Amino acid sequence: MADYTIRVYKNRDYNAVRMLFAEGMLEHIPATCAHVLKLPRAQFVLFISFITLLLISRSYLLSLVSLAIVFTLGRRLLTSEFHQYVESCQRDDLLDIEESYMASNNSCFWVAESNGRVVGMVGVVPRSSEVMLLRRLSVAKDKRHQGIANALCHKVIDFARQRSFKALTLETSMVQVASHKLYEKLGFQKTDVRVFPSLFGRFANFSVLTYEYKLRH
Repeated sequence: MADYTIRVYKNRDYNAVRMLFAEGMLEHIPATCAHVLKLPRAQFVLFISFITLLLISRSYLLSLVSLAIVFTLGRRLLTSEFHQYVESCQRDDLLDIEESYMASNNSCFWVAESNGRVVGMVGVVPRSSEVMLLRRLSVAKDKRHQGIANALCHKVIDFARQRSFKALTLETSMVQVASHKLYEKLGFQKTDVRVFPSLFGRFANFSVLTYEYKLRH
């Protein structure tokens, strides 16, 4: 039997929701870093940096240490990119969740609660007169693989179907592989892939995937 319940968002959930979103996004930094290091252009930059440092210093040890510093700075820049994205979201719809999701009959926000703790969240808003947008799906790391994300998605699907919308859409990043598997298992179809619109996104070829779910009535 599930040890969680799903309910509509309340004002007292505000801080927990914002923290859960931040934790969920920032945990993708290592996977993104690994992706960047596999890119030929990133490997070329590191190689050229090492050779340049070696020619200048004539010391393998100093060159390796300097290369480690370059890598550390790169990871910090990547971490900064993620933090900036989180902060932009927290200044956007997550700044006033009541206004963003609870003020309209065609939008809503739910949380999954376990033993008095918010362990999952998801929101939905209209994208057009026929399509709804699923947003901010996140589940606490220690509560995954218990069906919470699946249940939250079904809550959104039922909500959109009850309001006679024709489709449900969402966006997710390329490194959120577990999410891709969940959406595809639920019946979502990938409809678009685009590069994240930032300097980092273009350099790392970091893509955002769009999925769509056709609603049957």
